[in-house]
Amino acid sequence: MSSSRGGGKNRAFWPLIGFILALSLGVLSWALGPIVIDWMDASNIVRGFPSPEVPRTTWNWIATGVMFVILLMFSSLVVALFRPKQAMDVREKDLAKEREQLRRNIKAKKELQRRINKQMKDR
Repeated sequence: MSSSRGGGKNRAFWPLIGFILALSLGVLSWALGPIVIDWMDASNIVRGFPSPEVPRTTWNWIATGVMFVILLMFSSLVVALFRPKQAMDVREKDLAKEREQLRRNIKAKKELQRRINKQMKDR
């Protein structure tokens, strides 16, 4: 059964696919977190990083969390860029016709009111 908004039959699996994507990004972040800490320590990008007062495990968790958020935002951007566009129910032609009809109705009401006012004056 195909949906009118696009997506087809496998639209029901999108939440599951998103969950699997988030899990895989979490595993990837968990693997990259310590590597990022080692790289930042070796490259001296920030002086005194990582701080010796904070345990190495804490820095690993922080790096993992930051990596997860960055990867999740990047993947959300990619998904948003490539998602199918939804068909719009309203077309510009239809809007123009509706506006013109509205103008005609307003004009007809004014004309009717003018006739009524004229008839009232003539009595």
